[in-house]
Amino acid sequence: MGVFAIFGKAISAAFAGGAKTTPVTKPSGGDGVIAYGGFLTSGERSPAMQGSKKWLTYTNALNYPIVATWVHYFTGLLAGTEWHAEPNPRGGADADRGVEIVEQGLLKAQLPTPWQSVVGVASMAEGLGFSAHEWIVKRRSEDGMMVFADLGHRPQHTIDRWDKPSDKEPWQAVGQVTQAGDRNVIPRSRLFYVKSMLGDSPDGLGKLRHVVELVRQLEVLEALEGHAYQTDLRGMPMVRAPLGELRALALSNGCSTDDEIKAFVSRATQNIRDIAANSAKTPDKIPYILFDSEPFKGADPNIFTSCLRWTFELIKGETNGLPDVNVLIVRKQTEIARVFGIEFAMMGSEGGAYAQHGDKTSVFATYVQNALTRIAAAATNDLARVLVALNGLDPETCTPTLVAEPVSMDAVEVVARALGALAQSNLPPTWDGWNVILKRMHLPPMPEMTPEMMGVLGGRGTPPSDPEADPTENEASKPPDDLGADKGKAAA
Repeated sequence: MGVFAIFGKAISAAFAGGAKTTPVTKPSGGDGVIAYGGFLTSGERSPAMQGSKKWLTYTNALNYPIVATWVHYFTGLLAGTEWHAEPNPRGGADADRGVEIVEQGLLKAQLPTPWQSVVGVASMAEGLGFSAHEWIVKRRSEDGMMVFADLGHRPQHTIDRWDKPSDKEPWQAVGQVTQAGDRNVIPRSRLFYVKSMLGDSPDGLGKLRHVVELVRQLEVLEALEGHAYQTDLRGMPMVRAPLGELRALALSNGCSTDDEIKAFVSRATQNIRDIAANSAKTPDKIPYILFDSEPFKGADPNIFTSCLRWTFELIKGETNGLPDVNVLIVRKQTEIARVFGIEFAMMGSEGGAYAQHGDKTSVFATYVQNALTRIAAAATNDLARVLVALNGLDPETCTPTLVAEPVSMDAVEVVARALGALAQSNLPPTWDGWNVILKRMHLPPMPEMTPEMMGVLGGRGTPPSDPEADPTENEASKPPDDLGADKGKAAA
């Protein structure tokens, strides 16, 4: 055995021997996140993304059109979803009571901000990193049930501290600074807290972090494009005046210093300079160019050239760079849309194919459904368990599971065509895949098949008769027997 192998085994034995045995009920490692004095450590290197500046940067990014499009699409879809509670299979009869408590105390409660709106605000955890709502309860007067009185949003920019004792322990409370300067401490147990999937820190890592640099680049490109349009479409004013002759005239009028000569020339050219300045689109830039027209006169003072002593023109430049800038702008916008999964919003705008729209929207619907699933899991743990416990039930066995209905982005025509194809497939009514397909199309499940109904569908029986129907009604509607006989003879 080589020397290096022996040395390596010795180091490994010493390392393993020094490892402490930790009970399985306690962690051996940590998440690497520590809060010094309540302030989270961060590896962020951009000055615009550190401290309170981060929220200002995010706010500016949210106002950019393609980012705002995602915000409205995403939050609108989540806020418009229907919710229900499924009973806990371990609770027995009390589980049904738990469902009633959660539906009456949360989903259908008379909150200042309805539950659907709370979901829409909480969904911004995907963009900002996290979302927090503080809950308040009250006792309902008619039956004494404890229900939620409010789910107040605690904006991200007001949360400045996190009580996290060590990297092996979860955070226990947050510190808030309001606009009025008040400092509040909110315990974790009083919060409905949603966090983005990325980032170990409790303030999360939202999608906006991935696009703020793209937004900054877009602002630069659009500023260049706007300046090019302003200077090239109309043109830059160019003024010519006999400045040399005006200076000589100033000397003959007793002006001796440079300032006096400049003031004289300025007064003499005031009118034409006012015209040039008023025609400029950007007064904060150089509005016009003033040239001396004297060099364009002939050498002989008795010979006049075709150049006028006082002229006013517009200089127009080439716009060859504008298409290139536009390509860069579209590319950056597409990159932002790709981060948010809303490329379908740009289909067809730059020669894209509308045929891809369906696939893109289906992927976005899956993304929205995944976000709803995470919000539902957080609401079950932070809200449903609390409500069940406050009403005297065991939260371990009686807490229902909050479920968001599937988000449907399918067109009615597409669903109708699919149902038509299924009707012609000759699949048996007892096929197990019916409910799977119907669920994918966001339709209710198949009704329970009775033996009589299965016989009718299979062509082996007649529909069951209505016990309340008049037995003489069908007899009266039948044709006479002799008419049937006559028809038989005619056919023969």
